[in-house]
Amino acid sequence: MARQLEARLVNEWLFANYPTSLQWRRVRLGPVPTKEYAAMYKVILRWADAIAFDGNTVVIIEGKMRPEPGAISQLEEYEKLLRQTPEFAPYWDRPVKKVLLTTIVDENLKQSCEQRGIAYEVYTPKWAEDYLRQKFRIGAGVPLP
Repeated sequence: MARQLEARLVNEWLFANYPTSLQWRRVRLGPVPTKEYAAMYKVILRWADAIAFDGNTVVIIEGKMRPEPGAISQLEEYEKLLRQTPEFAPYWDRPVKKVLLTTIVDENLKQSCEQRGIAYEVYTPKWAEDYLRQKFRIGAGVPLP
């Protein structure tokens, strides 16, 4: 369920922020496995939620309904793996912008992102707000963080 919600979050945000950019969703990153190790690599390869290319910058997006510290290291790893992924060879020399996309503000995590050069983007459409209120039993009159 969470993966589906995160995919919806990423898709809507991409449409709003990069509508005319090249976009890839659920992107496998890393070197191409050898034939002997292909089955193993299917399990250990990394998958970014989305990548966009605006004509100059490669944007790697990791979406989380709830902000998680592990997303920082995921994004850092994705940047390294992007430069090893044959399909992205034409973009290896381009600047990379890493984006942690989430629905609520976590000041500590936001600060950690800023220290590492990662954009912390908060996007909370109505359906996401409804989900968060229901999941955490937050009343309608109480603002989300």
